[in-house]
Amino acid sequence: MSNSNFDKNGLDKSGTHWLQYAAFVVTTFFIYFGWAFFNDANFHNFAVKIFKFMNCNGYNPLNYCVMRWKIDFYP
Repeated sequence: MSNSNFDKNGLDKSGTHWLQYAAFVVTTFFIYFGWAFFNDANFHNFAVKIFKFMNCNGYNPLNYCVMRWKIDFYP
């Protein structure tokens, strides 16, 4: 871990901070996610299932959350 191309301030030789690289990767992921969500029906359905499963809170039992994953409905 001590052999790094970043100095103690987090800059590499070209003067780019490591968080700039991380921001580039996150931005690229969200651009692709947005494109796939609106243009690919299979990915859209998969993303909706993930959002529905994450929307389960502590008041719902786990089998309710799993049921929402298995069934295709949009309430």
